[in-house]
Amino acid sequence: MPPPRRPRAKRGVTAAPAARAARGGRAASVSPSASAAHQPLDWLRLAGVQAYGHLGVTQKERELGQRVEADVEIAYEPTPSRRPDTLDQAMDYEDVHRLVRAQIEMSRCRLLETLAEEIALALIAEFDSPRVRVRLRKLHVPVRDFTVIPEIVIERIRS
Repeated sequence: MPPPRRPRAKRGVTAAPAARAARGGRAASVSPSASAAHQPLDWLRLAGVQAYGHLGVTQKERELGQRVEADVEIAYEPTPSRRPDTLDQAMDYEDVHRLVRAQIEMSRCRLLETLAEEIALALIAEFDSPRVRVRLRKLHVPVRDFTVIPEIVIERIRS
């Protein structure tokens, strides 16, 4: 007869350090940033936000401008209950969309990386998000024989 199975611990659920210490175990010290990294988050993702921006390394690129596409993911604290089913209990994706478009349209930076950083920091500031990801791509670079779509992805955490 096989030995009895021990019950499995639930994934992602651990005893608090104080509870472990009370049972005679050692409490591990966890830095605030490490514990925040394991905190469950809800995510809003907007894919394919397009706007016309004036960015690029060359003066010609900045003058002509070009279509830029963004995918953004913005984290927020989960609510204990999804009731009532109202917008004040959720992230308003129209507001996120407007902010991303405005950032692209008003930016005059040289690098796609700089614009991605500006968008990420604006999302964190405006929506008090603990974490954001921004994926940006130039859909048409006005350079002869350049047939690829450059893309940058960044992730930022609220400090």
